[in-house]
Amino acid sequence: MHTDSPQTDKETSDYYKAAAPMSEMELLGNIVDEIIHSGHAVTNKSIISKLVSKIENETNIAVLDRYRALLELVVHKTQDDFLV
Repeated sequence: MHTDSPQTDKETSDYYKAAAPMSEMELLGNIVDEIIHSGHAVTNKSIISKLVSKIENETNIAVLDRYRALLELVVHKTQDDFLV
């Protein structure tokens, strides 16, 4: 059985919205996958940029809240937070 894979960011977003709600780490993993597939390096800046882009384009309030919560985690949990 062959199912069509999502090809665009919108199709990917729609696909994951239809599935069961993801944990924050799964959502972050999907963001990282999108960055890698776009050919960019995965950095805090690229993750934040991707999340801001998704927030600007999202219309679903529940998904928008999840992106905002994830953005808050990414912004507040930088590498500097882990230095002892």
